Amino acid sequence: MSGEIFVSIAAYRDPDCTNTLRSLFATAREPDRINVGLCWQALPGTDDELYPVRERESQCTVLLVDARESRGACWARSKIESLWRGEDYLLQIDSHMRFMPNWDVALQEMLTKCASDKPALSTYAHAFPEGFPETENFVTGTFPVMYAQNFDDDGVLFLGANRPSLSEAPELPARNPFFSANFFFASASVIAEVPYDPHFYFFGEEISRSVRLFTHGWDLFTPNSVPIYHDYNRRPERGLHWDDHPDWGDLDRRSRARLRHLLNMDVSEDRYVLNEIDKYGLGVTRSMADYEEFAGLNFRNRTIHPR
Repeated sequence: MSGEIFVSIAAYRDPDCTNTLRSLFATAREPDRINVGLCWQALPGTDDELYPVRERESQCTVLLVDARESRGACWARSKIESLWRGEDYLLQIDSHMRFMPNWDVALQEMLTKCASDKPALSTYAHAFPEGFPETENFVTGTFPVMYAQNFDDDGVLFLGANRPSLSEAPELPARNPFFSANFFFASASVIAEVPYDPHFYFFGEEISRSVRLFTHGWDLFTPNSVPIYHDYNRRPERGLHWDDHPDWGDLDRRSRARLRHLLNMDVSEDRYVLNEIDKYGLGVTRSMADYEEFAGLNFRNRTIHPR
């Protein structure tokens, strides 16, 4: 029998979250062994009809948040960790996803094949098919492999994904330096060992998490077959945090300064930027230099080198 899976979903005014939950349970081989922790951020009286939990209510623990009080995606993901009740595995996803049949067993079996004491599977999930929702043909002949794309003017590293043919997929998952926020699967012990930093806003989330996991001794692997799909399109019916919050720019500036401080790109003395930085800092199992060598990066110089 497989282990229990805790699924972390941060949803912000997303009408597709209902369909995500339906697909999550309907396609699992062992749906009774899945528990969802959902941070549902919505405007009372406006988004009531969007409330997503309509099936398997006993397996979904919902943290209700007035969208006006939300502090962003990382803040929401951090809140969700308090809902973990000892399940064996953690699956972090977004609220607009779809799943292939038997995804739950496939991910557990794949994780056992990763050559590490602390393995995690992560990559950018497949894109929804062109023409969605008129077509829901969730079939692909590729597998996404993350790579370092470019540093922006603030020093935030943006990541991308190549999509080789499945015929080129390795027999076993291969190590990769990068974390994806829309698809992460690991032992749920990672929740206690590397808690999510609520003081990041959005930009910088993935590279900060990549480095923190690595320096705490966790190894990220690219799945050689990805059973999950993500809607990357900007849809008008799906609210965005920065559209609703005039102060989002302040949150973003502090988040970017926090990233630069964390990665030794520069030093901040702003108490808001450094809030709980020790609790959500780097690990001591491996060094930042080790990560830069493995990932082909130099954060201080903001350069990317071939791996």
